[in-house]
Amino acid sequence: MNNNNNFNSNFNSNRISSTQPYLSDDARNALFEGKDRKWGNNNNNNYDTLSNQDVFEKQKRDMEEQDKMLDALSGSISRVKDTAITINKTAQEQTDMLDELDVHVDSTSARMRNTTKNLITLTQQSKTTGYCSAICFLLLVLLVIIILASVL
Repeated sequence: MNNNNNFNSNFNSNRISSTQPYLSDDARNALFEGKDRKWGNNNNNNYDTLSNQDVFEKQKRDMEEQDKMLDALSGSISRVKDTAITINKTAQEQTDMLDELDVHVDSTSARMRNTTKNLITLTQQSKTTGYCSAICFLLLVLLVIIILASVL
């Protein structure tokens, strides 16, 4: 029973109420203190033990290192830009070649249509020419028969 009362008193002391708007000091310390704490200010940069001159030197070295990284990044970005410009130029050249090819294909297609029409017309005329030739030949044969019949 004593254990249960101890839990209730700790639980009630950590509650937010109108008279106590925040957690108790014990609860706050339990939340924010400790070796395993992952949040908050851990002071990993150890500036507290450095003099002003040392802090200045460290910041200067950090800035120089950042400048080197930015220079390397700038070089990479320049190479990417040059590659993009080359790709754009190649794509534009190929687009121009495709446009020229499209014009040639269109003109060749038009010539093929005209040639096909001419071939159809020629085929139709050749059928008619065959009939005319047959009629002329038959008239000639009829004429020969008439001449032979009149002579005999």
